[in-house]
Amino acid sequence: MRDNLALVRHCAGPREVIASIKANAYGLGVVGIAQALVDAGVEKLWTGNPDEAVALREAGITAQILLFGGVRPKHFPVLLAYDLQPTLFEDQSAELLAAAALAAGKRARVWVKVDAGLGRLGVPLEQAGAFIRRLASEPALELRGVYTHLPFASQDGRAWAIDRYSAFKQLTVDLAQSGVSIPVTQAWGSSGLLSGAPDSSTAVCVGHALYGLSPLTPELASRKELKPLVKSLSADIIRVDYATESTSQAGGYALSKRRRPATVAIGLGDGLRPAASGHSARVIAGGRCVPVAAFTLEHLMIDLGGENCAALFDQATIVGRVGHAEITLDDWAHWTGASPLELMMSLSGRIPVVHEE
Repeated sequence: MRDNLALVRHCAGPREVIASIKANAYGLGVVGIAQALVDAGVEKLWTGNPDEAVALREAGITAQILLFGGVRPKHFPVLLAYDLQPTLFEDQSAELLAAAALAAGKRARVWVKVDAGLGRLGVPLEQAGAFIRRLASEPALELRGVYTHLPFASQDGRAWAIDRYSAFKQLTVDLAQSGVSIPVTQAWGSSGLLSGAPDSSTAVCVGHALYGLSPLTPELASRKELKPLVKSLSADIIRVDYATESTSQAGGYALSKRRRPATVAIGLGDGLRPAASGHSARVIAGGRCVPVAAFTLEHLMIDLGGENCAALFDQATIVGRVGHAEITLDDWAHWTGASPLELMMSLSGRIPVVHEE
């Protein structure tokens, strides 16, 4: 991750790098990932989950913690107690938060998200100027930044995003000319950063690239320098049968000829996804890649072939390298029809994560 952060900083130039750690740090353990980022000098962390933000504070992380998404009144006491910086995009939440901050004798630091055309959360671009001016004039609120979200993967998407960025940029220029001070502006995430999209904002907020993933098609930007964070996923082999020439159709799969069935203690309930029609997943057992014959909720049924290549209680590697054999998240993405990020999120919270130096 430090290598990925170095690449992101190189691409960002003078812009501040805000780290996206939403969704349990993309499934990899929010406290450990956040601590590593802070140790590497990242000053702002962005998540959408107040519970995760509180966990960071209680773990001793003092960096600025920003919150994507809408703020709800039930979260106000937590926001104020733990010095969290929520996102606002409508008047009622802003008024209620200002009242809560005033009652607590505090000033809440807030951000504004602008919908520049994506159609997700955010104050619509045509209403954003007036909303931000009202918010900036509220004594109980401190405007820390204004941002938008313009993700894309293809060349056509990039052209659309740059057009919408131009409209967002004009909004920030107009606000500055009217005397509204905005400490931080941010428009691009990994897609804009990695593709070199034009930017006069003061920050980028990066998720995918920090975790070794690129949201872009290879034709738009190939970033082979990115290093995936998931280095190894393994599980015990809990049964090895004798080699057999019989054929079994039970459970919708077949083992025939000289085969050696084995069972691995990981399955759909742990977040794995079955191979799509026409594809066959593989794992590494006994130092070589072997096919997965079937998926169950708790197990993988694998085929060791006719050789005694693995023994009871050996480790089967689902993702990782053993000798010359290697299986990656990209391989599983190809086999299952999911993206590497979707696979990481499927595993999130179900399997213990070990962070290595």
